[in-house]
Amino acid sequence: MSSTPWLLRLASHLTRAAGRRGRQDFTEQAHHAARVNRDTLHAILQHNQDTDFGRRHGFASLRTVEDFQRALPISTYAPFHPYMERIARGEQNVLTADRVEYLGITSGTTGQNKLLPVTRPHLRHLQRASAIGLSVVTEQVPAAQRPARGMILMNAELRERSEGGLLTGALAAIATQSLSRAASFALASPPDAFSIRSHADALYLHLLFGLRERKLGYIMAPFATGLMDMVHLLEQRWQDLMEDLAYGVVRPALDLAPKQRRRLQSRLRPDPKRVEELSRAIEQGPHGLLRRLWPELAYATSITGAGFSLYTQQLAPYLEGVPLYPSYYVSTESTLGVALEFERAVYCLLVGAAFFEFIPEQELDAESPTTLLPEQLVEGEAYELVLTTQAGLYRYRLEDVVRIVGRYHEAPLMEFLYRRGTLLNLMGEKTSEHAARLALEQALATEGLLPADYSVVEETETFPGRYAFFVELQGAVRPHKEPERLNRALEEALCQTNPAYEMNRRTERLGPTQLHRVAPGTFQALREVLVRRGASPTQVKVPRLVRDAELRGLLHQRRVMG
Repeated sequence: MSSTPWLLRLASHLTRAAGRRGRQDFTEQAHHAARVNRDTLHAILQHNQDTDFGRRHGFASLRTVEDFQRALPISTYAPFHPYMERIARGEQNVLTADRVEYLGITSGTTGQNKLLPVTRPHLRHLQRASAIGLSVVTEQVPAAQRPARGMILMNAELRERSEGGLLTGALAAIATQSLSRAASFALASPPDAFSIRSHADALYLHLLFGLRERKLGYIMAPFATGLMDMVHLLEQRWQDLMEDLAYGVVRPALDLAPKQRRRLQSRLRPDPKRVEELSRAIEQGPHGLLRRLWPELAYATSITGAGFSLYTQQLAPYLEGVPLYPSYYVSTESTLGVALEFERAVYCLLVGAAFFEFIPEQELDAESPTTLLPEQLVEGEAYELVLTTQAGLYRYRLEDVVRIVGRYHEAPLMEFLYRRGTLLNLMGEKTSEHAARLALEQALATEGLLPADYSVVEETETFPGRYAFFVELQGAVRPHKEPERLNRALEEALCQTNPAYEMNRRTERLGPTQLHRVAPGTFQALREVLVRRGASPTQVKVPRLVRDAELRGLLHQRRVMG
């Protein structure tokens, strides 16, 4: 008799127990968020006082938050760059006393990729958020308590090394690679499916092995785009997947090393009965598809909200009957928050993961902006996060702007709004990503259209300057005889969502916004460019504001009439 069911039950029990303990500790810290935040700063300064950075800035003599704030100004990435280069060359004890195990690479959505130190404590905060999140899920979705394998849509090959030999890659890939291979029995995909460079090939293998699991319990992707990629590949390559499952083979066209192929092939057996079940499920169309494929699927999870809301809307038909958990709020720099409910992407600040400060939105462009502590934040107001981490970032501007929507005990509840680089602000009108997306959706709705994806380009070569929205639409769309109607609708919607934009248009400081439709697959091609430059396939995000010349050229080339 196979021991796997027993191992799954044991793993499920231990994981839930760890989640309950993590949730209890988290709740206790949330009751005392102000004190925990200050204690975290004291611990970071003490821990890193003998690093090169700590000695240069007198960490040993800093006793209070005010001492620290006087000693160090808030900072962007630039001042840390020389220190990161030293770490990349193999030097330790530069920014953090902990051993730097990896160098994380940011996705580069709003600029050039950054290198950031990743340490074991850094990864433990990520694991802590995961445990808390699982406790939330099992509390609100009883079916998630059943022992079951899951499908994690990631590929985590780390091939690149820094000059000093440190492995470099996206945080999601690092976190996956750092997991014990012994834990793979709890996942539908074998370990080799995670160590493949090609995102498409890895996704195909995850589906191939995931579809074999009739009792699959959950699906996880870092971002909602990963879930979209899965359903698109499922629809596009359904026949290939069924053929491979029917014959129990790994398709020859997949780019695999011989040893990988042999190990993967050894795990497959022909399963024509399962193919019959799956074929009946797909024939019924997209609505409720995932629940038909996996009748016991308890939930799916990925980061949602803000810019990802476009994808969650498109996922909704496939997920009918399957709750979508917004996961946790994480960046390469630090783990920031965890969702406490399913309904919307609201994250409770993960106090203790870093020392947190906040810049009020009205001071984002100030030369020396004020910073506030978590207990000083006002519900309904927006702020930029500022981090001090044990891994070596000090008063670092994250450039994420969040709105405070409530509190969980003393800890603030946050809703992500936008990245600072995604503001439309040619004339100081500060149209947020949220406002721009809302205006676009309203404009398209006047013609019964829905956006699949979009980016905005600043056209400063015209006078006056203006914005151009490049939009990929959902479904098959016929050319419009009067595309100017959409331009007018977008103008009106932008004026409604942002009075400052309306004022600039009325005074002709801004030219009329243009809406350009682009061919299907445009934004997949754009993501592929970013991956080719080094972004992680599972973490890459479509930039809402495009200033890069190559990406601008791609958008213009793929315009279609009407």
